[in-house]
Formats: sequence, C-alpha cells, structure tokens
Amino acid sequence: MNFRQHLTNPVLNKEFRVRMRSNKTPWIITFYLFTLGFVLFFMLYTELSNQYTYWPSNIYDTFIMMSLLQYGLIIFATPGLTAGAICGERERQTLPILLTTNLSSLQIVLGKWISTLSFMLLLVFASLPIYGTIVLFGGVALTQIIEIFGVYLVTMLSIGAVGICVSTLTKRTGVAAVITYSLVFAYTALLNVAELFLLRSMENDMIRKAGFGNPPENLSNHPLIGFLEALDTINPASTITRVFTKENWLVNFRTEGLFVNYQPYGGFILWYLLLAILMLGLAAFFLRRRYMK
Repeated sequence: MNFRQHLTNPVLNKEFRVRMRSNKTPWIITFYLFTLGFVLFFMLYTELSNQYTYWPSNIYDTFIMMSLLQYGLIIFATPGLTAGAICGERERQTLPILLTTNLSSLQIVLGKWISTLSFMLLLVFASLPIYGTIVLFGGVALTQIIEIFGVYLVTMLSIGAVGICVSTLTKRTGVAAVITYSLVFAYTALLNVAELFLLRSMENDMIRKAGFGNPPENLSNHPLIGFLEALDTINPASTITRVFTKENWLVNFRTEGLFVNYQPYGGFILWYLLLAILMLGLAAFFLRRRYMK
C-alpha cells in the first residue's frame, strides 16, 4: 500500500460520492444562496431606499444581521447532521460490516465527521460572493469577515465533533440529536451563568475592600480577573458578540474599559479546536466498545 492509499479514507470517499452526486445537492445550494441573496438585497433596499445620504454604518448593520442569520443556521443544522452519523449505521445494521473492514475506529469517526460537515462547509463558503457584495458598499473590514468565517468553521467543527461523540454513545438518531442540542445549550447557558456570578462576586469583593462611601477599585486589580477572562474566552456568546458587533458581552459600570484591550479570539479558536479533538478521540475510543456491549 503506497502513501496515497494510506491517506485515503474509504468512508469519506463513499460519503462524498453519495452526497455530491445527488440531484438534490445543487438545488439545495441554489435555493440557499438565492434565499440569502434575496434577504440581503431586501435589507439593503429597506436601509437605503428612504435615505438621501449614504452611511456605511447602515451597511454594517445589514452585515451583522446576515452573519447572525448564517450563524443561526450553523447552530441549528450541525447537531442534526452529525447526530445520526454513527447511529444511522447502527439503525441500518451496516455498522458491523464497517467495523470488520481494515479501517481503524479513528478513520471511521473522521470520515463520518468530515463527510457530514462537508455540505455545511460548502453552503457557508459558497456564500462568500454575497459577503463580497456587502464589502463593496464599505463599512465592513475584510479582517472582520475572515474572523467571522473562522468562527463559523470552528463552531461547525466543535459542535460536529460533539454530535459524532454522542452518536457513538447512543443507539437512536433522535436521542442523539436531542442530547447534542441539550449539551450545546447547557454549555452556553452554564458558562454565562458562571461568568455573571463570578463578576458579581468580584464586584462585591471590591466594594467591601473599598469600604462604605468610597468608590471601588477597577476589577482589573482583583486576583480572579484572569479566571474571569478565561471564562469569557471559552464563552461562545461573549466571543461571538465581540467578533460580530465589536461590543463587550459584560456591560457594567464597574467593568467599563475592563475588556477594551482584551481579544479572546485566538483563545476561542484554540479552545474549540482542542474540544473537537477531544470529542473525536472519545468517539474513536468508544466506537467498538459500545458496539460489543
């Protein structure tokens, strides 16, 4: 077996052929891009039709709405696509055949993971020309578009990895989808609660330290400020708000200016890539063990 054959993943090749050769694929892409383009031009017409002066900030608002719309699609579609990757094989009773091949558990998991996300990746990157239309009007930096598409990519990879892991540990596609959606929601909600609780506790500490009637010090002097920044980095709601709108998620009169020079984008990307690797490793570890039970 040569080096090229060693790198070839039969599961991935088969999934690509089945999905991309389907007659539905080009129609779905066309419908998605047509809908996205229609929404964009409708919003542009609404923003600019009654104005005598052009302001780039109006285009920026349209850009943010389009970005949030596409991000919502990723959040809601990715768990449903990946949750049935392994469960579907088990329900069709084709998993035993797949496990008797020379493919390792990691190759099977990676093939399913990439193949299920490939269609979402195709839809997202096919929308780049539409974003290029927004750039022509000004008001949006190219670096921000790159950052937003980086958020799209990392979100798909991490949520998709969680869906693959849950699909490995469960036996039904519906159950796997519900658990994946629940985990994504619970993770985001708990991080926000923990971050706000820590912030309130730090504020109370600074008030007690300053004494009655004295203005409290800035929270940057608190010993737990590093832990708060770490929670803010791995909190998707916080980082996405900062990337999309350039505003702070934590808004408080004592935290004014606290996160002005704090850029969690790099830490956000690194954390969710590591999370995706961990979930894929767990899926590969439990794949054969769960089937044998």
